[in-house]
Amino acid sequence: MKKSTISIIGMTIAVVTIVSTFIKNNDTGTLFGFEMDIWMYRLIWLALFGVILNGYLKERKNS
Repeated sequence: MKKSTISIIGMTIAVVTIVSTFIKNNDTGTLFGFEMDIWMYRLIWLALFGVILNGYLKERKNS
């Protein structure tokens, strides 16, 4: 698979995870076995999305 395809899959997983936290309406989220506040959980996934998007845009610009 191309690196851009993996980036798009990663971004999709991040967006689906963020949206599902709003639908499920939980008070906590679990990341690597640690329970944390749902807003911190969403912020971590949003940051992950941003990092992947930034890498994808740089890769696309250089191609």
